[in-house]
Amino acid sequence: MTKDTLVAAGDTPWLLVSVRDVKEAEAALAGGCDILDLKDPKNGPLGMVSVANIGKVVTAIRKKSKTLPISVAVGELSDWDNLKKIPKLPPGPTYVKVGTAKIGKDPNWPDRWKEVRKQFESNAKLKFFWVAVAYADWRAAGAPSPTAIVDAVLEESLTKSGGCVGVLFDTWAKQGRSLWEWISRADLKRHADALHQGGRLVALAGGLGCDKLNGLHTLEPDIVGIRSAACKDGLRNGVVTKEAVIAFRTCLKGTRK
Repeated sequence: MTKDTLVAAGDTPWLLVSVRDVKEAEAALAGGCDILDLKDPKNGPLGMVSVANIGKVVTAIRKKSKTLPISVAVGELSDWDNLKKIPKLPPGPTYVKVGTAKIGKDPNWPDRWKEVRKQFESNAKLKFFWVAVAYADWRAAGAPSPTAIVDAVLEESLTKSGGCVGVLFDTWAKQGRSLWEWISRADLKRHADALHQGGRLVALAGGLGCDKLNGLHTLEPDIVGIRSAACKDGLRNGVVTKEAVIAFRTCLKGTRK
């Protein structure tokens, strides 16, 4: 399995739009998203929506598209210290991602990370394409550094269950500062090059609006994720609209090469 089996090549990154319910999912699909991401912004940067809501969105979207990739955020690793509380995810998601806030000082975080992923798959009796999350503002998040996350991902085997197929570089704090204000393009390029050489996906998110896409081609991201830019008036806790998704998709065109 490589990144090329999951993401189409071309001069435009795939557009991931984060939604929290069926209405928003249908708006994102109508606007032309390439990946539908389920998360609830009220529950944090990777806030998980209810299992019931995941099922409702999957059912509704599969009536309109049989092939659209769906991703699910399942909160932070620290949310699942008790493995017995890990829920059973319904069939349908292609990607699953879990954050790493508040675990940076734990030297055993890679083992905990693997245990949580393994338990999610065991409960669901499914195999997922896991995406690691590297917070650009990792110090504020109390998370492992992006370098530590990338190194951990590249040490894993893609052929084994639970291995990560890529890394999402995102922001933990959602207070108006974009990804670029927390990490340099030089550092991102170094990480992106290493991940691509290792056959992994590179996804970028974190306050990326139409005015934040300059120089994106130097990184050649496979995926660009948005929430605020997909909402009416650009508010993260607002409502995703077809028009906002279309507008951002127009800006994104041709930015990968």
